[in-house]
Amino acid sequence: MSTESIPEAQFLREFTKELHNKNAAVLAGAGLSMSAGFVDWKGLLSEIIQDLDLDPEKEHDLVTVAQYSVNRAGESKTHLAQTIFNHFATTREPTENHAILARLPIHTYWTTNYDKLIERALEKAKKVPDVKYTVKQLSVTRPDRDVAVYKMHGDVDHAADAVITKDDYEAYPQRMAPFVTALRGDLVEKTFLFLGFSFTDPNIDYILSRVRGQFERNNRHHYCIQKRVTKDVGETDEDFKYRQLKQDYFIRDLKRFSVFAVLVDSYGDITRLLKRLEANYKRASIFISGSAEVFDPISQGDAQTFIHELSRRLAEAKNRIITGFGLGVGSAVINGTLAHLNDVGKTISDEDIVMRPFPQVATGTISLPDQWKAYRAAMLEHAGIAIFLFGNKKDGSGAIVHANGMRQEFELALEAGVKVLPVGGTGFMSAELWKEVKGKFADHFHDLNAAFAADFDRIGDPATSQSDLIAAIMRLVAQLQKN
Repeated sequence: MSTESIPEAQFLREFTKELHNKNAAVLAGAGLSMSAGFVDWKGLLSEIIQDLDLDPEKEHDLVTVAQYSVNRAGESKTHLAQTIFNHFATTREPTENHAILARLPIHTYWTTNYDKLIERALEKAKKVPDVKYTVKQLSVTRPDRDVAVYKMHGDVDHAADAVITKDDYEAYPQRMAPFVTALRGDLVEKTFLFLGFSFTDPNIDYILSRVRGQFERNNRHHYCIQKRVTKDVGETDEDFKYRQLKQDYFIRDLKRFSVFAVLVDSYGDITRLLKRLEANYKRASIFISGSAEVFDPISQGDAQTFIHELSRRLAEAKNRIITGFGLGVGSAVINGTLAHLNDVGKTISDEDIVMRPFPQVATGTISLPDQWKAYRAAMLEHAGIAIFLFGNKKDGSGAIVHANGMRQEFELALEAGVKVLPVGGTGFMSAELWKEVKGKFADHFHDLNAAFAADFDRIGDPATSQSDLIAAIMRLVAQLQKN
């Protein structure tokens, strides 16, 4: 077991903070693309190594091997460029890891890869990527861009200009100096997550060394995810311990550049860790589901004071509030959130409150109920916790009935992996949903303690005072975010 790596919980806690502060960036290497079917460097150059009558198992300095190939071809990179194109021109779908990263609030991507998986994942996430792989592109900004993608070693569509040989690397600090400057600046200002990266790339080593030299012991912390060394079939204990020791030394060496490693047992665990990172980030976005024609047995004024204060407290705790503007509830949610923003002197933005009033008239070919369902699902995509309040409406005859829209939001929340907190003490549909969650409490909250269970009981009790309801909800939200 490594004594140099950091725990998963520490990485998740610290990098989630950087996501919320909009300081997060990614530097992706070949390993991120391999599960999509693309090759790593050794796979890319395997035939070229054999053409040089060398042994692929013995060659590790692949930059030099690429240079040998060019030297043999009379300084021509044509064959090498065609090899790159043959391997990376194939259209492939982004992996789940790409998709998770694209959904997160990461606005800066750097990559040494030639493929287009990052760009495609961002487009699927309905983001506009501004892709840059030449110096000239740095001075031009794509209109309405959401994300900058820096392909520091080139792009498959321009394989002849790819950085791959010793000549390319030696010329890089001068020929691509603006890229070096831009990456140095990002490494100073942003917190990077290195993924699929071996740290053997000469350019990265060159840039990290200069950032370290300039800032000495004041470097920003960065993170990488690495697979833990595991014992191979037939491997001796001595050889395995030797590889473990080397990994420890490698991880310790990364700390010179303020890069801290978190180890996982398998490459599949990287997806698990990224999913947890996304869930942690989304837990600070709270969807408040609620509608009420009546608030019995309490008065409308008391109910709206309760909703206002709850929303204000949630916003004060640095949560983003999401509301569909439900009848009788939405206005108080908005007012409570705006009261906090006014107190701290902040302007209204989607970073603090997302307001999505439901369409009232069917347009196009989609029915209004189907539009509403899609609308609810879209809101819940951004949430990590959903709170359910009251939940009643008038039916066609004017009778007060449970709100089936809240039921749909509850089911969509469960499908999306959102943690649900029905406040049963407010009655109506919320009380019904609270009983359902209580009946399967361990399935919903299997990793939480007795204090959490006691607070969940409090929010289901109609006798709980409004101030105690708010206090219990705040504790439940804090515990869900902590876990």
